[in-house]
Amino acid sequence: MTFIASRKIIVGFAVVILVVTAITAIYGRLFCGFFCPLGSVIDFIDSYIFKNARNAQRRPPLYLQKLKYTLLFTVTLVAVTGTVFPLFLDPISIITRIATVFVYPLPAIGDNLVRPLLGSLGAGNRLPIPYFYGTVGIGLLFLVILFGSYWDRRFWCQYVCPSGAFFGLLSRFAVFRRNISTASCGSCKACVKICPTRAISEKNFKATSTAECIMCGKCIGIKQGCSTFVFNALPGHEAITVAPDMGRRQIIAGVAAGTLLLPVLEANALTKRDNTGRLIRPPGAVPEALFSARCLACGQCIKVCPTNALQPCALDDGFSRLSTPKLAPRIGGCEEKCHACGNVCPTNAIRKLPYDEKRFAKMGTAVIDKPRCLAWEQNKECLVCDEVCPYHAIDPRFLQTSRGMFKVPVVDADLCMGCGMCEQKCPIFDTAAIVVYKFGENRRATGPYMSDAQKQMVTEKRKRADKIKADTGGEGAGQSEPGLTTGIPDARTGSQATQPENIPSSGFAF
Repeated sequence: MTFIASRKIIVGFAVVILVVTAITAIYGRLFCGFFCPLGSVIDFIDSYIFKNARNAQRRPPLYLQKLKYTLLFTVTLVAVTGTVFPLFLDPISIITRIATVFVYPLPAIGDNLVRPLLGSLGAGNRLPIPYFYGTVGIGLLFLVILFGSYWDRRFWCQYVCPSGAFFGLLSRFAVFRRNISTASCGSCKACVKICPTRAISEKNFKATSTAECIMCGKCIGIKQGCSTFVFNALPGHEAITVAPDMGRRQIIAGVAAGTLLLPVLEANALTKRDNTGRLIRPPGAVPEALFSARCLACGQCIKVCPTNALQPCALDDGFSRLSTPKLAPRIGGCEEKCHACGNVCPTNAIRKLPYDEKRFAKMGTAVIDKPRCLAWEQNKECLVCDEVCPYHAIDPRFLQTSRGMFKVPVVDADLCMGCGMCEQKCPIFDTAAIVVYKFGENRRATGPYMSDAQKQMVTEKRKRADKIKADTGGEGAGQSEPGLTTGIPDARTGSQATQPENIPSSGFAF
């Protein structure tokens, strides 16, 4: 789907796909039975939790197994238009997202709950708890997937999983198949009852559906020599198989569903939130159209972020962006020397940037909200944003007011990379007085983010700002700006003070 949507073959993925495709063409749905992590979790739930709760009368009709083919063609059509949308359906993406957003915080939460009860451990050195948007939602999705076992074993794999449908279609050509020994078979139909995916027909128990069989081997374990798996091409062996139960109706239904889904993805009114400029992608993220075609919302970048700054998008960011990563500066800023997200991204939706390139990858620009800023509005000695900025993008300036000279922060847009450290550390409650917006972002699929001349200019400005800060003991430039005032009437003259240069009258300062 990623190849189709991005119109590009990712070499690393291509090798894996060729290997898995070759294995499936020979052995059938071996991946589903032996390698799928979500299938392993479902098997555990089937065997130990819902084993005695299932009832044969609650089993869904057999024809509902065709639903997964409809979903396969739906997500394929969406991929053709340039959007990867199996993020709710792909088992690998789902299980990694569940592990990150739902499971990953549990040890830290447990440690913080248990530690106060055990006085010997003390109150210090607690594990930091990672917080994520959508934890409740992904937890409910996980429970829904697992609760399908109440109705049938491997419910997800039988009726929903498009990956299973794809492997089922490939398994049509598999040569390693189940074979029945007529001499050993007693027609007890125990194999029919034990098969977790209903691959063995009740009417003809000697026939096996290649599209549903996951090669689990449970049928050959109940009676020695009755059922065996053999290469169908070998002399003396002939396995009775049933082709995938997919017809024109599933193809038509899938295309129709994809056609109806496209307007929802493209014209969703919730994507208007993007106009606020707060949808900030990770450093190294490719342009948005290509990002939507590559990102699987697997959550691996979110997990490795050391500051917990990367968060999954919610519904108010747009339905098509749900669970894809974004920077939430109020929770955490992007560390200057960290680019772990690019190193773990499996589809190159986030580029692998070296440090020398990452420090020039602009994600956005910080904006100061003067009415909320302690320095601008209340003449308080607060320059926290300047202290934590790793790029020296905050330029402290003297401000002349009726109460004397005060320092205020001003953002140098050329130096600001939008890392969000300033927003995270801002002492103002709720919404920070300095907020990062995505305007000015520089996202490229390939190549450097700045020319050599631009890099040299930015580097020199950073060095100059660093030197000034070192010479003044961390106080910054501290240059007086004669026309730089707060807009508060002067107590001595009664006149209205002027707006500072390059500061919009709306109350925001760059």
